[in-house]
Amino acid sequence: MSNQMTRRRFLRNAGLGAGSVVMLAACQPMAADPAGDEGGAAPAAESVSIISMTWGRAEMMEDVAAAFMESNEGAIAVENQTLGWGDYWTKLNTLYASGSPPDSAWTHTAWVRPHAVLGAIEDLNPRIDASPDFPDDWYESVWGLFTFEGGQYGTSWDVGVQGIWFNRTLYEAAGLTGPGVGSTYADLLEASLALTTDREGNHPLDDGFNKREVAVWGMSNMVDNWVNEIRPQAVAWGTEIFNEDETECIVNSEATVEFLNWYLDAIQTHEVHPSADLIEGLGNLFISGSSALISTFPGIIDQFDGSFEWEISPYPMGGDSGAHTLNVGGSAFSIPSESPHPEEAWAWLEYNASEEAHRIWANTGIINARRSTSKYVLEQLDVPDTFVEFYMDRIDEFGVPVWQHKNRAQINTALTSAFELVWLGDRTVIDAANAVKPEVDELLADA
Repeated sequence: MSNQMTRRRFLRNAGLGAGSVVMLAACQPMAADPAGDEGGAAPAAESVSIISMTWGRAEMMEDVAAAFMESNEGAIAVENQTLGWGDYWTKLNTLYASGSPPDSAWTHTAWVRPHAVLGAIEDLNPRIDASPDFPDDWYESVWGLFTFEGGQYGTSWDVGVQGIWFNRTLYEAAGLTGPGVGSTYADLLEASLALTTDREGNHPLDDGFNKREVAVWGMSNMVDNWVNEIRPQAVAWGTEIFNEDETECIVNSEATVEFLNWYLDAIQTHEVHPSADLIEGLGNLFISGSSALISTFPGIIDQFDGSFEWEISPYPMGGDSGAHTLNVGGSAFSIPSESPHPEEAWAWLEYNASEEAHRIWANTGIINARRSTSKYVLEQLDVPDTFVEFYMDRIDEFGVPVWQHKNRAQINTALTSAFELVWLGDRTVIDAANAVKPEVDELLADA
């Protein structure tokens, strides 16, 4: 089957109607008249202006664009068009379908494969191979997120790593060292039983413990997100949420049910992790010092007030065949197959792979996807050694690539909804798993 995209097929797969294309096309600027006021030939343009679409970081991208234009002595200017996440994908998919895409576009793991299959974006390997100075020190687990059937459909931009963060101050006060390499889910439970404390000083195994008056929870927010939290932990248990070719949800498999029951017991039996009803309206418990451990991304750093010391760890090993994991994601720059200025767009992508551009990114707290430039961010952040170890140095060792699918958000929502009553203790894991499987399988089939 040809990988080339037809616009009708793209509209169907992207979930957009023809009316969306017409409406969006009406909003596009009219092409300039090549003739001057007198009808003569227009003067030669001094520079080429390209459009680069992104879903965020508008101010930073303007800084990068200005530096890029200076580096090419004004030959190529970049107009950054920035939209919010939802609006971005609606507009970008419509532009692809109508054959009028931007010159370059930010891409994400959720969409890179569908766009590659439909032929909407270029395989960049020929350009990379023809550019001897193009960097080759990318984190493999991040670079590989944009590789599909031998093609490279994006040049990596940032690294998004999710693992365990723990309150070292609370752990040390309890005489505990905290999770790390070699720790297991049994260790996590043991520590959580010691750390969880109600307002009278009781722990879960003590008579009189009141789970509705907890001052410190052993852990929290460990099962909030199926793609970014639950799935990498399932892999740490030696199991999965989806089968190998991602055509079937296996949340009801014996190994996955065992893993999910561990969390149900942590919440309802051992009472070391709060259910949603117990902490409604309390905000992020880890930030406030009311939780000793959480699963999260680096974006949380700017919320700390310095009232406690924190550390990083990969997810513990679980089950009989478990291994440490970290959830690794990221985004990249792509070139649409119908880019109006593909050569200039490639120059823009090359610049965004450079140390100069990565210096600018690092100023906003971004971990770059190149090993040699990722630590530039440390000039902006005050972080413990474990942050550097696990969120930089050992990403490829423990990293599990974030799960990719264009219906990722809908699948995440379906699984979350199905298990809401489970975590509240009003539904069994196997009942929820069997009920949600057909819905997820149908969403998986729409690849």
